[in-house]
Amino acid sequence: MCGIFAIENNVDSATLAFAGLITLQHRGEESAGITANGDGNTYNTHKAMGLVSQIFKEKVLNNLSGKVAIGHVRYSTHSESSLLNAQPFVYNCIHGNIAVAHNGNITNFEKIKNRLAKSGSIFNHTSDTEIVAHLIAENTGKTTGQIIKKSVQSLEGAFSLVFIHGNKLIGVRDSFGFRPLALGKIDNSYILASETSAIDAIGGKFIRDIKPGEIIVIENGKITESLQFTKKVKEKLCIFEQVYFSRPDSILCGRNIKDARVDMGRYLAQQMKHIKADVVVPVPDTGLFSAQGFSQYSGIDLQIGFIRNHYVGRSFIKPSQKMREITAKLKLFPIKDVINGKRIVLIDDSLVRGTTAQKIVSTLRNAGAKEIHLALSSPAVISPCFYGIDTPIKSKLIAAVKSVEEIKEFLNVDSLTFLDINNMKKACGNGKPNNFCCACFDGKYPSKIDKNKLNA
Repeated sequence: MCGIFAIENNVDSATLAFAGLITLQHRGEESAGITANGDGNTYNTHKAMGLVSQIFKEKVLNNLSGKVAIGHVRYSTHSESSLLNAQPFVYNCIHGNIAVAHNGNITNFEKIKNRLAKSGSIFNHTSDTEIVAHLIAENTGKTTGQIIKKSVQSLEGAFSLVFIHGNKLIGVRDSFGFRPLALGKIDNSYILASETSAIDAIGGKFIRDIKPGEIIVIENGKITESLQFTKKVKEKLCIFEQVYFSRPDSILCGRNIKDARVDMGRYLAQQMKHIKADVVVPVPDTGLFSAQGFSQYSGIDLQIGFIRNHYVGRSFIKPSQKMREITAKLKLFPIKDVINGKRIVLIDDSLVRGTTAQKIVSTLRNAGAKEIHLALSSPAVISPCFYGIDTPIKSKLIAAVKSVEEIKEFLNVDSLTFLDINNMKKACGNGKPNNFCCACFDGKYPSKIDKNKLNA
């Protein structure tokens, strides 16, 4: 996962990109960057490790002049977390200067990189994004769209890309549409963003999603090209977007993320009719709307049982297990009056490694919880993701190596319920429950995956 934001034909492009990235900060907290194009040839870039608000002060933004800008917040899945791999990347090639930012994970990266290296390509980064620039450099075409088309046809896996080429803004989405990419507009400026909430944040209007396999070229407030780079299109949007990653005010699959999560909670309540409890307690923030749906359906009172430290980021997207554990410990503090002596339905979005959930349950036990019934608004995570989410290898996934009874014992809960996969699809699908990648939940990968990686 990462967050990308782009805008063209606007003298305040860098400032608007900054606002967009602030809105997308939840998608990546390791580094951030903005590149703006000044006069068609001059590319102004600033990027650093840390949060958007820490990196982009007024003086920095004033130096990022240009009418076209792309921005990126990074959550590393493929390569190391370092300034070396902070995006956007800017390259000079036969087609002139090109800037690129990427959300996703190119699964045949090593194969393409080895071919390029043998033909003389030199690499400055360890990120899979870099091969895209090398592919562009070796292809030709009559238009920018045609050059990009030839360049991305060999890529496999997940990629939503934004480019600056001269005064042009280009957006690309892989043929499965694993990662979202939305098109919006404000006045005479087009916007591309990972989520619709970032378009809303700057006062723009959401137009549509970039289609799977689509390349769109925009210049001076006009869409000059829209073409498909492949005929093999089969939409498989990552369902974890609705479960965890996307903001609740964003729109995916024609509906609000908040509504999908409320429905997940209602379906969970249907599955848990036999459970008797006093309160429903969400794990903030992603468990909140599922808990709301659970409470509405079950009639069990919803109570806020934790105070969240908002100065601590999202534990799931920290680059190391140690950092995830520290973050989880510092993030949530129990409200004892809500918890003490109560039978609790604890709602969280997912169970991956189990270490965070174990600490949360321990916190509730220490606060006097009488019973804890853990309900997850997603199925058991049994397979790693190769499309841009940093889920660990199979041996580190608790549901892949332990039975439900063993997990209950490990977590010290009275019951454990995972949302049925069909209920999850119905909650998210808006009438199209088969248009999702659920590989982390069912092990069915839409694209070819290296068996060595799969069985690691």
